[in-house]
Amino acid sequence: MNDQGLFWDATACSALDMPDSEANKEKFDGPLMQKVMEECGTVQEALCLFEKYYCDDQYKAQYLIGDTTGNSVIVEGDCYILKDKNYQVMTNFYQSHPDLGGYPCWRYETAVSMLESTDEISTDLFGAILSATHQEGRYPTQYSNIYDLKSGVVYLCYFHNFEEFISIDLKANLEKGRNTHDLPSLFSHIKILGPSSGSRVNPSSVTLRWQGKKTSQYQLYCSVDPHFTDCDPMPVTASHSSHPMVLFATVLMGMACMGAGSRKRGVAKALIGLTFVWLILSVQCKGRVTDPSESAGTIQEMHITLENLEKDVTYYWKVVARPEGNRDFTSESLVQRFETTN
Repeated sequence: MNDQGLFWDATACSALDMPDSEANKEKFDGPLMQKVMEECGTVQEALCLFEKYYCDDQYKAQYLIGDTTGNSVIVEGDCYILKDKNYQVMTNFYQSHPDLGGYPCWRYETAVSMLESTDEISTDLFGAILSATHQEGRYPTQYSNIYDLKSGVVYLCYFHNFEEFISIDLKANLEKGRNTHDLPSLFSHIKILGPSSGSRVNPSSVTLRWQGKKTSQYQLYCSVDPHFTDCDPMPVTASHSSHPMVLFATVLMGMACMGAGSRKRGVAKALIGLTFVWLILSVQCKGRVTDPSESAGTIQEMHITLENLEKDVTYYWKVVARPEGNRDFTSESLVQRFETTN
């Protein structure tokens, strides 16, 4: 995603012939999408470049490109597939040439089915799609991203843990200059143990339980406000903690580091009212990869008991973690909720 909110990613596919490009376009020496991200802010501007150039990568991969207006396109060699619904899905087969392999695709069908069954546009929905379509076995999904193009924020999950994520503010990150980080070290392997979200509990006492790395620092947020506005965090200093009242907390949004191309033609773009979140269904790697979760000896259970809660009220809570030695990132769990009885 660049500073104009233009997004792209690619999936590997079978070899594809491109007779039209070879006959009518100039071959670009290098990654053509880098040029697109440096010079374009919309899908239409990107397509103008693809009308002039092609590159070697297009013989074995396809691109999904989207912008802040909600427009998107899949570039498959000589073929452009424009979005004709309120969503567009791409996995590892050519929709213009499904006979070349990879089709039918259960990941594609799952994503389409989930998108067809709701009108909701939210990070929670796309997180659920990521979870439902991640790959295991010999070529497991290594990380998953959700891109909010209008706000310029990327939500990053590692391996198959979709309960914990890092948020990356593109503008703030670009101000840091060039930087890189090792993804596994940024996560604390948070897993919520209870109560299950939506549970009804006795207002006199409820114990919030989760597990994570022993070496990470944790804060718990609990509030009647699902956005945790104007609140203070509840520090967790030991695995056994008790608090006589709920302390309300503010969201700690972690800033991370991903390289992004700046647009050379700095034309401001007006944004429309819809927010679009873009989905990368999986990232593959060669070779067998095992679950990178920490060993049992480095994971501990933590809990905080809250007492004297209001009756018949919905409370929201989440856990925020900072790995040992990490100054740039905090990760957080998905927001949970529970309701007190009357």
